[in-house]
Amino acid sequence: MSFFASTSRVLSEKQSLFWKFFPFWMFMLFYKFAGAVHYSLISPYGERLLPLWIVGLLMGGSSVIQLLLDVPAGRIMDRFGYLKFLKITTFLFLLAGLFLLFGLNEFTYYGSLLLATFGWLFFGPGNIAYALAKAPAGQAGRFISTKDTFSSIGVVLSSASLPLILVLPPQIVGWILTVFFILSLAFLYWSPADEQSKRAPLPAESFYKKREPLGKVIKALGRLNPASGMLLLSGISSGIFYGTIWFVIPLVILTHASSGLLGLGLGIFDFSIVVLGYVLGTLADRANKRSLVFFGLLTFALAGILVSFNLSWLFLLFGFIATAGDELASLALWSWLHTLDKKHANDGAISGVINLFSDLGWAIGPIMAGFLYVLVGPSWTILVGALPAALVWIIYEFLMHKHKHAPLAPGQVKVIPPKPYRARHRT
Repeated sequence: MSFFASTSRVLSEKQSLFWKFFPFWMFMLFYKFAGAVHYSLISPYGERLLPLWIVGLLMGGSSVIQLLLDVPAGRIMDRFGYLKFLKITTFLFLLAGLFLLFGLNEFTYYGSLLLATFGWLFFGPGNIAYALAKAPAGQAGRFISTKDTFSSIGVVLSSASLPLILVLPPQIVGWILTVFFILSLAFLYWSPADEQSKRAPLPAESFYKKREPLGKVIKALGRLNPASGMLLLSGISSGIFYGTIWFVIPLVILTHASSGLLGLGLGIFDFSIVVLGYVLGTLADRANKRSLVFFGLLTFALAGILVSFNLSWLFLLFGFIATAGDELASLALWSWLHTLDKKHANDGAISGVINLFSDLGWAIGPIMAGFLYVLVGPSWTILVGALPAALVWIIYEFLMHKHKHAPLAPGQVKVIPPKPYRARHRT
């Protein structure tokens, strides 16, 4: 009897959590749909107005601005409230959509891109901080998982609709973005308030400690090598690869009539994590970590290279496999890092630096792609974007020969904190 009562209580808690924050889930879905569409338009719209190398610099520069302003943005949100700044960031993105209502020219393009840059600035740390502040005791993991699921649904839907959106006049696209951001803003106003989060200290999760000075964690990172160094390298190579993909694929969709499936391809990376996330996490806990990192990095590198020359339905298959390998290596390395860190005094700060290197990769990828696309075409550009992953695998093998100790065997680590989130799309 107690088993059924306990099961009923858990189900009731899940339903209560889902419906209480349903407006917030809808905000995540609509925001990520419109935001992903806007980000996908930067390279094809820019190609109509500017040399592609300038477009790449603009996309990469946008990521650099976000990276540099992340610390002050986070401190502002800590002081004045997360929901308030999520409303501000949504309104800024709403204005970015409104700019396109006046057609596509250099003024509207630059204005929309600038507003979108600040639209993304508060979104990433803001939605995670809100989740940490509002999640009921013992349900933070479930809360964040639900939030990320709706976010991924938004990205997948935007990717699927991209071939249709790209052929619409910019004014119509502007109306679509405006409507979706208005809906996002409305759902945000219906979401539970977060007044208490302005003063309450948050748990030491991955994004939060990112705002600590970098110098405080340099020694810790050195002490946790090779796991920490490999996490930094894999993070930057992953960012370069996905940043290149999001620059190139919208251009391919626009210029190749037979490339409709590639729209789904931009969503396949999130879909891979949704489908395999639990399985990969369980595998990282139970299998030999050295082997998992080896095969994860190798799979990511090989599938990433194969993606570049298969801009058809095979793009979906190899993109799915590439992300699975990337996530497997990332999970195993994070688990290994946790076993090396006996004090756990800098968990949040370390994971924040790992995220910072991933952000840096997202800046490098579009800049590099902007120069290469005209010179060598889409396939070779993606290939160059995948090569850093292969280089990371080679470095890993070299390090393993230097470090005689292997990662801990399965079963020796009982509790591993949540891994830093690795974006496969703009955050």
